[in-house]
Amino acid sequence: MNLAFGILSARELPGSIVQLVDALGPGAYVTIHHDESKSARPALRRDNVRFVDRTVRTAWGEWSLCEAVLRLMRTALEDSTWGYFQLLSGSCLPIKPIEAFRSHVASTHDDVNMDLVALDNDPPALMSHGFRAYAPLGSVQHRVLRRLRRWHLGGDPDWNDREGLGFALRRAQDPITPGARLALAVMRRLSRGPLPCFGHPFDLPRRRCFVGSTWWGARRAVCEYLVSQPAESVLQRYFQDVLIPDEFYFQTLIGNAGCRIAASNHLISRFDESHPVRLAVPDLPTIDASPRFFARKFPDDPRADVRAQVMARIASTTHARSHFASAH
Repeated sequence: MNLAFGILSARELPGSIVQLVDALGPGAYVTIHHDESKSARPALRRDNVRFVDRTVRTAWGEWSLCEAVLRLMRTALEDSTWGYFQLLSGSCLPIKPIEAFRSHVASTHDDVNMDLVALDNDPPALMSHGFRAYAPLGSVQHRVLRRLRRWHLGGDPDWNDREGLGFALRRAQDPITPGARLALAVMRRLSRGPLPCFGHPFDLPRRRCFVGSTWWGARRAVCEYLVSQPAESVLQRYFQDVLIPDEFYFQTLIGNAGCRIAASNHLISRFDESHPVRLAVPDLPTIDASPRFFARKFPDDPRADVRAQVMARIASTTHARSHFASAH
């Protein structure tokens, strides 16, 4: 199984990107979309590395991140040798040997490795993230849904990490007010289909809205399907106006496509409300115990202790595997 990796980078130190590319090894095809409006392109000269030529200026929470991923995949698809594509950020690192990842991908029949949930079937996810999914950012409808969210969650919600995201939750001790009940009822109805003054492209069971982690992997045929969607398609036009579409667009396409979906290949660090915190040495037991193959967010410093220890453990495991194989 030949692998392709797509890396989204912007502000990361060049040494961090070089370390990531070297950790992926020389046997994989690596494509990098680097936003040069944020920092200079890393000086990387590797036979297996290619930079996206026509990049887009990226910004957190905007459609530009989805467009950058699409350009990554289009560039990667110009190479005909790979069968599986893994999306990475500049703050990712492998936490297991790449050969173990390659063997895992080759031995399964899943089309996509992606963490996602259907909003209509998950009330906590619906009340946490639905206000972003069902109304364009800056619209009156968005402000109304944000207010309903606050009525339901209260002013100081708890947070739960799952599906590679941080979800806001009502605190168990908070009373269920009439406003909280009304908010849940409205959002549940909206998740089943549009309402007057609340237009959106989701209409059960024809098309559901999914939310999940930005960081996923997929087989070549799935990538070809994703890049084949026309720019004027209903979902592209709609998600260009919502907040943080990279948590919705690809997930909604995949969730409605009938793909065989398994858990993502990524361990995502714990969230501080809606943002993942940087991994550190105390997180090493969690990293070691994870069945996944990559993790983020690592500190943006190739000399950071947690990065060095992860890289050393991978090298040790790779050496042990090679020694065992040669002995048998």
